[in-house]
Amino acid sequence: MSVLLESNAPHICRESFDDEAVAFLRKYYPEALGEPMAVPILRVARQRLKLRVVERRLSEDFSVLGQMCFTNGVEDIYDKENDEYRPYKVRFGTMIIDPDTIAKRNEGCKNNTIAHECFHWHKHRDYHIAVSVVAPKKPLKIISDTREYDESDKGNWTDNDWMEWQARGIAPRILMPPKQFDTMVTHFIEEFKYADIPSYFRLDYFVINKLAEFFEVSKQSAGIRLEERGYYLRE
Repeated sequence: MSVLLESNAPHICRESFDDEAVAFLRKYYPEALGEPMAVPILRVARQRLKLRVVERRLSEDFSVLGQMCFTNGVEDIYDKENDEYRPYKVRFGTMIIDPDTIAKRNEGCKNNTIAHECFHWHKHRDYHIAVSVVAPKKPLKIISDTREYDESDKGNWTDNDWMEWQARGIAPRILMPPKQFDTMVTHFIEEFKYADIPSYFRLDYFVINKLAEFFEVSKQSAGIRLEERGYYLRE
C-alpha cells in the first residue's frame, strides 16, 4: 500500500516493498517476472527508463555511491587527481554512479546502486518536479549515501529520508523479485545435496554464494534477501 505524507512525498510501508518491486519490473522489464534471471539493470536504466547514466566520483570519502538528478543544473563532482570539487553540468534524467563502486565494493553493489537510482526516478520524480516549480532555480537531486537510518526515529525523518529508505529497501527486490528468488533458493538447496564440496561447507554459505552469482548482487544483499523471504538455512 502506498500513501502520501502531508508534503506529497510517497510513503511506502515495508510490507509493500515486494509489490513495489514487482510493479517496477512489470512496467520496465517484465521479462524478469518470467524465468529467473539477472536483471540487466544498466540496460533497463538506459533503454527502458531513458536515463543518461554517467560515472563520476561524487565524494572524497566514498560516502556517496549514486545520485539521481531531476532537473538541469550544475553539481559538484570530486576530482581525485587534483583533490578538489569541480562543477559539472547535469540535465534532467541524469544518473551519476561512482566509478569506484566495483573496485571498493563489488559489481553487485554497483547494480544495486543503479536499481536504487532507477526507483528514485520511477517513484519520486513527480515529487521533485513539483518542488522545482516552487524553487525553479535550485537543481534538484537525491543522493544515495552510506549513512544509516534510525527507524525508531521515523517521526523526525525528512521527505528525502523517507524516499532514500524506500529505495534502499526496494532496489534489492527489483534485482531479486520474490517469486523468481524463491525458485532459485529451492533450486540451490537441492543442488547442495549433490554438490561436490567439503563436508564442513554450510548450506547457507552455499546458497548465498550461488544466489549472489546468479542474480549478480552482493553476498550481503543475497543473505539479507534470504532472511527477508523467511529462509533460515544454518545447520
